[in-house]
Amino acid sequence: MTTSPRTISTLLTYSGALPFWLLAFAPSTALGFQTATVFLSYGAVIASFMAGALWGSAQSGRGDLVVIIASNVLALVAFATLVAGPLPIALLVQLLLFALLLVADHRVHAGETARQWYWKLRVRVTVLVALAYCVMLFRYAL
Repeated sequence: MTTSPRTISTLLTYSGALPFWLLAFAPSTALGFQTATVFLSYGAVIASFMAGALWGSAQSGRGDLVVIIASNVLALVAFATLVAGPLPIALLVQLLLFALLLVADHRVHAGETARQWYWKLRVRVTVLVALAYCVMLFRYAL
């Protein structure tokens, strides 16, 4: 039995969202780590990974100058959330970052009817991740 790249991509994408939810409902401190810090760090890594994917898309001819610049700026913003500002602000910035990454992905892949499944997947997973951020904001900002 052969597994298709589409199946693997879908599995990995949903698997990548799972830690957000596990951390959103974990105790404030787990295994000696502050859950909010781990959540924020994981978010920065995933956002940077996604920004890198945009860079790769632009290098393969799918993006333009805006996408190239955005990929770098978004990765730097992800890093900045780890070193600047109070936790609720960092969470809000990362939430906005994931929304901007979705917009950038749409810009890169708009019109690719063969990859419509990917766009639907990206929207669903971005919503799942955004909801996890809302849980964290509720826990730590209120």
